[in-house]
Amino acid sequence: MKKNNIVKQLNRNPNENIELELDFEEFMGQLENIDPEGARLVFQHMVEALEEEGEEVPFTLRLFASSAIYGKVETPVGLVYGLGGLDQLMLTGFILDEDIEEWGDSEDILEEIKDEFLDNFPMVNISRNDKEIGKMVSSALKGTYQVQPDIFECMEGSGLQAAVWEELTKIPYGETISYEELAKRVGKPKAVRAVATAVGQNPISIAIPCHRVVRKSGDIGEYHWGTDIKEKLLAYEKAHTQA
Repeated sequence: MKKNNIVKQLNRNPNENIELELDFEEFMGQLENIDPEGARLVFQHMVEALEEEGEEVPFTLRLFASSAIYGKVETPVGLVYGLGGLDQLMLTGFILDEDIEEWGDSEDILEEIKDEFLDNFPMVNISRNDKEIGKMVSSALKGTYQVQPDIFECMEGSGLQAAVWEELTKIPYGETISYEELAKRVGKPKAVRAVATAVGQNPISIAIPCHRVVRKSGDIGEYHWGTDIKEKLLAYEKAHTQA
């Protein structure tokens, strides 16, 4: 099945003043032994303590103290799944016909995505909400969705990947740039292949518009979900830009 790995760890800023008697892995292990609501209360107290101290609260910590949603939506460019929290998409992608042929049903695929999330974050409360996921996906398709900077805190990836993903959000709706130009923008003009690989590993399709990067020749190039989907996305944006 063509789906990206979801976040597997909490990226903590070393300057954050959170004092724990246990090291972080042990701390998380302890939380797995209590009920989700109890774990959520622990994180809520941590968030409140940081806020009282005037400290910036990491996205993932706020997510642990809140909840997540998942769902799927049929769009003009294909069937899209999404998972998010705090009004932000954390994972999106397309459910393709070949995926359904392999897995049997789009519902099975969606449940697998949810289960993978819970394998990594068993203490997070997650519920099905196609409507809210649909709103965020629709907003991304129309170019009105805003990626909040703190979402990059919880995206597992190298420094180059993070830089590439953040730069992708700066490409205007309905426009495209080349892989070479993107490499220049992230300060790696000689690392075009590595930059292209990072583009293909973007875990939040549509919202982080990796489809807006094309080959220097003008050819649309490859896309994780297939060139047909990429063509539809670019055509959809072009049509709505001209409307």
